[in-house]
Amino acid sequence: MQSSATKLQFEFSNSSDALVTSLQYMLGHITANIPVNADADDLLFRSKVIITELLTNAIKHGGEVSTLFDIEITANSLNLKKTDHGTPLYLVSNHKHSSSDQAENRKLISADPLNLLYAYWENENAIRFISEESSIEDFLSVEQVMEHFGILIITRSSDEFTYTYHKDTSSNIFKVRIDF
Repeated sequence: MQSSATKLQFEFSNSSDALVTSLQYMLGHITANIPVNADADDLLFRSKVIITELLTNAIKHGGEVSTLFDIEITANSLNLKKTDHGTPLYLVSNHKHSSSDQAENRKLISADPLNLLYAYWENENAIRFISEESSIEDFLSVEQVMEHFGILIITRSSDEFTYTYHKDTSSNIFKVRIDF
């Protein structure tokens, strides 16, 4: 069994031409370091879905020539971190955090017949995404639904998904954790 964490830092060139080879490279690293206690098929499927969405997001919104990815595999989890310098996620700039009122810090951002997607503000610049199963009664009209399918995919495929904007460095940091 793996006794210490393995780490990989990878710079993605924010190019659709590099998407497939970058995905294969990162999945190769994960495959080579899967702990014996992990369900390899489940981990690789979830990793592929999440990394594909993060790479696609980097191409669309990265803001620079490249995006930095960090992969850390411990005995109990896979941790992915994507750092870019694009425009802050609009959810941060359009919300005033209320440290005392949890209800005001949780906002429904998307709903369909299968899922409710919430943004929960942990502070002014940090969001944790939460998904719950929904029913047809929860479905928002198409006009009310914003494009958050990628966030939903990552949220449903991970055990934790967070976003933080660092004003001092103009950095967007997306963190994903998959537990074994």
